[in-house]
Amino acid sequence: MKHYLKIKINTKDKSKVLLKLNNIGVDIKNIEYLREALVCDILSNDLKRVKKYLFSYKLEIIDDKGFYKLIKELKKNILLVVGLVFSVLIFLILTNIIVKVNVIHQDKEIRQILTDALEEAGVKPLSFKKSYQEYEQIITNIKNNYKDKIEWLEIEVKGMVINVRVEKRIITNQTVPKDYCHIVAKKSGIVKKILTRKGVALVSINDYVNKDDILISGEIKVGEEVKDNVCSDGEVMGEVWYKASANIPLEYQEANKTGKWRFNFLVNDGLKDTLILKRRIKDSEIEKKELFKVLGYTFYIAKEYEVKRETKSYSTNEAINKATEEIFAKLKLKSQDTDKIISQKVLQKSVNNGNLYIEMFFSIEEQIGEVKEYTLEMEDDRVDKVNN
Repeated sequence: MKHYLKIKINTKDKSKVLLKLNNIGVDIKNIEYLREALVCDILSNDLKRVKKYLFSYKLEIIDDKGFYKLIKELKKNILLVVGLVFSVLIFLILTNIIVKVNVIHQDKEIRQILTDALEEAGVKPLSFKKSYQEYEQIITNIKNNYKDKIEWLEIEVKGMVINVRVEKRIITNQTVPKDYCHIVAKKSGIVKKILTRKGVALVSINDYVNKDDILISGEIKVGEEVKDNVCSDGEVMGEVWYKASANIPLEYQEANKTGKWRFNFLVNDGLKDTLILKRRIKDSEIEKKELFKVLGYTFYIAKEYEVKRETKSYSTNEAINKATEEIFAKLKLKSQDTDKIISQKVLQKSVNNGNLYIEMFFSIEEQIGEVKEYTLEMEDDRVDKVNN
């Protein structure tokens, strides 16, 4: 952006002055002829040369032009500007803050459930209002979490007050308990523990079972004769096996803060973060703290921390540990779940193009039983197939 200055040159020979300025290549704009002076706009970069060639003339800088004049005026009236910005912020905050949340229902339990759920979702006194889409998502989440209690829910925003209307779900058909069921194997493995609460265990410790084998039967037999049918209840732990792999780069970048940081402001439109002020640190990491929300936008105060990135290398053992962590994540295991791991073994390990590839075998103890309903007709068909 070009920075122009409005200058005044005291002279009676205006043509001579203009000729000199033209000869040294000065960009002149908006020329005004006064009685004993010449007024014009020049680039701030040309000021030094103009003073040098017109040293015998009295030269006066009258004002900045354009954007730079605006900045100059803002600096002169900084208290007024800050006060105006502060007033706008206070207005936005006050018009977007919640002072009261009314849950309208005669049932005390329903009111308490909704009050707690709304507070957890950030809808509470002295918090900022949310967008229409956010309220719709909160309604959906509450209805999903309390399907057996809430039939209908509405959130109404009236000024600084939130009114929540709700209809309680009336359950006419209670869940019918399962009549007959087996506990069957949901995956193949070796039985390690059995706990039978109801039904008859058909397997023993260290038996190998295939997927869908009956582990605890709902049939109560005396000899070969079925005396009763129940819904089995119990737990069966089994040893199951997995193979999993991971690919880990041996080189990685580590970002270390230098101690240099700058304040900034950031706005999120629901899709991405955008810095309001120009980024002043080339390579940085940003930490942010929410200020307020308005019209679907979230405003943050941010700190840009300058970082220095350093390329480092994993040792073989470090890379193996990193790969093992990744495999644990794939198997949905946590570090504190190691008591579930019976054994683990590296099957294959190789380094290609700077990456460590590792394949591992795991033997894990886990719940392998699941409930499967049956009817007497289904059981008769199954027995006939087995006998045939």
